[in-house]
Amino acid sequence: MKSIDPKQHYTYHDVGLSGQRPFRVCTTHWDKEGVNVVPGDDPEAALDSSRALILYATTVDQEGTIVPLHTHDFFEIAFVRHSLGNQHVTEEGKRPLQRGKVIVITPGASHGYDPIYGLHKTDLYLQPTWLSHELRLLWREMGLIRMLLAYSLFEWEHLEGLWEVDLTEEELRICEMDLDFIIEEARASQPSMALFSGCFLKLLAIINKAYMRNHELEDITAPPMWDVVVRIDRMIENGEMLNIDLLAENCHISRRNLDRLFTRDTGRSIMQYYRNRRLQHAARLLTEPTYTIKEIAYYLNYSDTAHFVRSFKDKMGITPGEYRNQHESMNT
Repeated sequence: MKSIDPKQHYTYHDVGLSGQRPFRVCTTHWDKEGVNVVPGDDPEAALDSSRALILYATTVDQEGTIVPLHTHDFFEIAFVRHSLGNQHVTEEGKRPLQRGKVIVITPGASHGYDPIYGLHKTDLYLQPTWLSHELRLLWREMGLIRMLLAYSLFEWEHLEGLWEVDLTEEELRICEMDLDFIIEEARASQPSMALFSGCFLKLLAIINKAYMRNHELEDITAPPMWDVVVRIDRMIENGEMLNIDLLAENCHISRRNLDRLFTRDTGRSIMQYYRNRRLQHAARLLTEPTYTIKEIAYYLNYSDTAHFVRSFKDKMGITPGEYRNQHESMNT
């Protein structure tokens, strides 16, 4: 067998993620020759999935047996629906796959499959910041949900980055019904993103419940400063300036102690977190054509548009205008 190349990397474009489509679904079913049973342009494939199907088809090696180690800049959640002795490949080695296995991969984590033939799975692709948009709904959850949310908010590099969860047959059947429901809705001329969001959150809750069965004592990613995180979000959403003195007053501690505890629990100061979180909100607003770049800068309390553009480019590597154009091009 050929050696595995860990340097392959895929972006939003490879799976068709966009501002208006923050997550996508793709079902792949490989025959014994390592060829995808469902052509990329088949309407039965899944939600706008042709690009995702092509992604996997082009990564299979010349012998058609493996998907090499690769990384991507989006979350991937893979539901294994059937396996013929397939294995999940990571940098630590190989683990057997069976029906009911769910693989959760964060951006930057390496994984692959060996062999690919006989594997039937459904993948959810998700923009990293989408979970943080559901902050107020998810922040009280424990386990895997809390870790994924922390990854999105605090960019914690020390998190494992890849988890395998085993669903019961009943749990998998429920997930399959919702996955198929999403796929069916995607065929509508104007599919409902609210429906997609609701189904996804239900799927995530089922996965999290299964994760907690075996990992309850390992849930160590719950910063006591979650209330402060939520209050900062309210300030940003209300167009208010960050007021650390008010945050400290609400927590009944000094400003100095608040910043110390926040840094201890999240790995960054309140100001560092606020600046990063404000840019996450900016990225979301840039995907909505309602607001101009100047209006976004004003709403998020940047001193001027030039300051906003510089801050955004320093973090994202591109200007707000380029970011907006990329998302618009992905929708065409």
